[in-house]
Amino acid sequence: MHQPGSPESATLYSPTMIPPSPSLRNRPIRRGADGPRRRILPAFLPALSLSCLLIVVAAAPLSAQYRFGVSVFGASMAALVGEYRWGNRGLEVQAGTWRLRALSVSVTAKQYLGSRSLEPFLGFGLWGIVAREEDGTGAGLVARLPVGVGWDFGSRHNAAFTIHLNRALAVKRPAGAEQAPPLRTSLVPLPEFSYRWRDSN
Repeated sequence: MHQPGSPESATLYSPTMIPPSPSLRNRPIRRGADGPRRRILPAFLPALSLSCLLIVVAAAPLSAQYRFGVSVFGASMAALVGEYRWGNRGLEVQAGTWRLRALSVSVTAKQYLGSRSLEPFLGFGLWGIVAREEDGTGAGLVARLPVGVGWDFGSRHNAAFTIHLNRALAVKRPAGAEQAPPLRTSLVPLPEFSYRWRDSN
């Protein structure tokens, strides 16, 4: 597992190095049929996040909970977190940055197991990152498989530790990028720590 702050972890957050190869920045941009898809990639995740939130808010049952907090590592060095929770299910949106020139957005669906103060969970999500470098703007789309455990303490507080298994789906590199080896698709684990405050429902 890559440890936060290590060289391997830092390269994953580069806008031109979505998991996991450090040399991906030099891969040439593929032209042709992939062009339109790659051009809309930077706007895909924010639009998906907003759509999911509007759907679940409109259909919120009376027992729904809203949780807000912060996270460190994972998809960002630091991020704001919002989670909609109903029953043993949850939908989480994170927005953060690894560097000030990068924007990272993720949307994750969760299934909680059990109803005690310690709740294991697993899920599936998408992580998008857009960032600027000296040679242009890069973007990427990554699938995430979170596995973790949450701890409810006090009356309205929650802390969680999560391991995200990440797999690259698509990468858009700056126009000035040079040649690089093919995109690697192995799973890359990244740890995340988070705190959430929940409403009174």
